[in-house]
Formats: sequence, structure tokens, C-alpha cells
Amino acid sequence: MVVKNIHEKLLNSIQTMLIDTKVNLPYYGEFNLHISFHEQDSIGTCAVNVTSKGMNFFYSPKFLEDMSQKEVNFIALHEDFHLLFSHPRRTITGQYEHKLSNIAQDMIINHVIWEDISHSFVEIPKNKDGKNMALFIPKEYTGKLIFEELYEWLKEEKDKFQKKQKEGKSKNSECQSCEGSGKKDGKQKGESGKGQKDGEGKGQGGQGQGEGQGESCADCDGTGNEGGKDASGKPSYGPYGKNPSGKDGSPIDTWSTDQIFQDLENGTGEYLDKHIGDDVPEEMREAMVRDVMDRLASRGLSAGNVETTLNKLRKQRKDYLKEIKRSVSNMIFGHIKQKTIVKPNRRQIAGLKGNRKIKTKINVGLDTSGSMGGSGTFERVLSYVYQNDIEINFMESDTQVNWVEKIKSKKQLASIPIKGLGGTCLQPMIDYIVEHHNDCNSVLLTDGYTDSLDFSKVKGRVLIISVGVPCPITRSNGKLKQICIENTH
Repeated sequence: MVVKNIHEKLLNSIQTMLIDTKVNLPYYGEFNLHISFHEQDSIGTCAVNVTSKGMNFFYSPKFLEDMSQKEVNFIALHEDFHLLFSHPRRTITGQYEHKLSNIAQDMIINHVIWEDISHSFVEIPKNKDGKNMALFIPKEYTGKLIFEELYEWLKEEKDKFQKKQKEGKSKNSECQSCEGSGKKDGKQKGESGKGQKDGEGKGQGGQGQGEGQGESCADCDGTGNEGGKDASGKPSYGPYGKNPSGKDGSPIDTWSTDQIFQDLENGTGEYLDKHIGDDVPEEMREAMVRDVMDRLASRGLSAGNVETTLNKLRKQRKDYLKEIKRSVSNMIFGHIKQKTIVKPNRRQIAGLKGNRKIKTKINVGLDTSGSMGGSGTFERVLSYVYQNDIEINFMESDTQVNWVEKIKSKKQLASIPIKGLGGTCLQPMIDYIVEHHNDCNSVLLTDGYTDSLDFSKVKGRVLIISVGVPCPITRSNGKLKQICIENTH
């Protein structure tokens, strides 16, 4: 480490980690000895990256000066944990949204720091308004402390937020009729701020103002934009975080998810530090970090509490079976109920027809290209998909649709031969589904190395389960989800 000329508070933090037995953090102190520290005012806060020369820590002296020593300790560990964090950072394959990925990483890192590190050493950094700069895992999240699961949850919540935004804009558009009709005649100013109306329809929020005269309608409230509140009308900051310790059950203060998503749309969303790219491939970055970790482990520094913390930061295998079952159940399966005079209604009311269930029919498309052959992947995934009350239009494709067969039992499924093992071109299968089975939902099983796929004409829901890399999608039908399983072969 280049220890000379680094900020005094960073130096104090590292020295305390190394020598203070009460803090007991020599592993992270030693880890910092392998990092080069660089003063850089333009960074604004702090940031880390990896280049061919090694690991780097950039910091703004002004930013650190405004922090207490315990807050700097938190930031130093936050940046160390970013380097130790083994989850994907880049979006070469398009699998992760870069900014949302950073949010998920920050939430996990901050949760781990506050849960595992003594509060006598760290304190959550605050902004000038006294609010936590560190994001924490939302209290509504019930999944595991795994990057992929948290990312998928955040993505679903973000989609819900964007849907609410569109509905809100539509309602506001309808509300334009208020203007000039005596209901609303005033100006709105300030970027944000939604306050309480008085008798004249005036309101003032935390960051902006709204003015109006006359009568306000139920939809627009006669107020300005929301400020100090998220898109749901709740305060944008408060006890929205999951309690990391789990001891007293009280949530931790953080920003609401709606406010986080709004900040992302506004081009902001970096709360505690900057996220800058590495100058080396992800594999090289991982190898360099792993080399330092192995050196520290050989000296016995990673035992006990450190190993527990590292296991939270280092990549854990995702429970793909659970996600596939959940996705298939939510997106693909279901029963169609049909009125019937044969089956009475469940309340036994005379004269009313009951309902009978009809088997769900789905399409299952199998990529049998050479890169999928012999991996055993088809069998494992098909076992996830098939249920006894499901009827399958089963089709095989490599460069063309080779055959299609209707499957009604597991025994029949087991007897199907695999004939392909050529190249990979799945668009013909998609076109076949559009032409012959467009009333059914579809599951596609592939290694991801396919042509660019167009689903715009597909009417049903589509679940793609790929191995290794996600499929390239040119056009979606808006009802498509892709699960990318790690290839362990």
C-alpha cells in the first residue's frame, strides 16, 4: 500500500484495524496494505476500482473532512467490501442493469457492515440533513442475503414503480381539464414538494411549492409535485430498512424504494460513493482479489468472524430450482375454469352451473444444439417444468423445428428421443409457436448461444431458461422473463 500522503482519517482507520485488539479487524487492515490510495477531488466522495497495476481507492479530501472518524471507518470498510464482493459488476451480457446492480451491492454491503462490525468502530455516514447516506435492504424484502435474489426483487419492485408512474401520468393528463375550468388556476414551482392544502388550495413541501386558486379536484389535489415524499405519498425517508442485527426488531432508517427508483430515473442514485469501472476483465479482477485473500488466509487472518463476513460477501450459489418453480408457477401454469352443468356449484345452489378445471396446455421448446448436448441440462430443467396436470406441446429445435409432439404423461416424456445436436437457431421455433400454438404460454430451454430473438408476435407469456449466458432479445412482447443458470460443467 502507498501509505504516504493519504488522508489522515483513512490512515487512522487502517491503523486501528491493524493494531486495536478490541476492534479485532486485522484482516481488513492487512487487505488495505495491498491497495493504492489516490487523492482525487473530482470524485466527490470515494470509489474503488481495479487496474492492471492493482486495486485502487480514490477519495475526495473535502468529503472525508466533513465526516467523523467512525463515519470514515464505515466508508473505508464499504470500499474494501466492494473489492471483496464477488458478484457480477459489469453488464457485458446485458443480464444486469448497471445502476440497479450497484444499488443491490450497496444494500448488501451496508447490511453486512452494520451487522458484523462493532458499532464502537463504525457509524453510518450522514448527509448535511442528518439522513443516512448508506442504503439498506428494504424491510419488505424477505429473501436471502444473495445478490441475484435481491436484484430480482428490486427489479420487480422497480417495474411496479414504473407502472404506477405511467398510471399517474395518465391520470395527470386527464386532470388537465381542471385548468381553465375554475377547479385549478395557478402555478406550480419547485422541483419537488407536496404539502398540505389550506382553504385557498396552497401547499408547501420540503423542497418545492405548489400554488392554486379555486376548487381542486380529487385527483390533482391542487398541489405541487411531491417533495419529502415518495411516489406512494409516504415520506421518502424513514424506518424502511431491515434491521441487520435482528435483535430488537426495529427497522433502520433509509430511503424508500420508490425514492430510490425515482432517483435512478433522474440520473442520480449514488448515495454514499461513486461506482467506477475496472480497467481489467472481470476474471482478472477476481483473480487479483483472490490472490490477496489467499495470502491473508495463509497467515491465519481469515478465521472466525472474518470468514462469516466473507461468506456473506463472496458469491453464493443461487437456488435456481426455487426461482424456476416460482416463475413457472406464476407465469406459465394455471387452470382454465369452464362453466359446466355436470358439476354443481360449490355452494349447492340449485339452478347455478359449477366450474370444472381444464388442463393447462403449454409450449416447451428445447434447444438441442451441440453446445447443449451431453450436459444433462435438458433432463434437469424438464423435471422442474413437467407436472401431471399439464399438457405439453413439446418441440425440439437446432437450426429448425425438427419435431413437435403432444405430451400427456411423464412416462411419455421420458421416451422422447433427442435428435438434434446441430447449430442453434431458435427463431423458427418462435415463429412456429406464433403460427400454431399462440394461445399457450411457453417455456424455452437453451444454452443462450442463439440467434437474436423476436417475441413481438407471441401472445402468451414466455419463460426462457438458459445455461451460461442469457439469450439476445431484439423485441419482447412485454410478457417475457429470462433465468440464466450458471454453467457448472
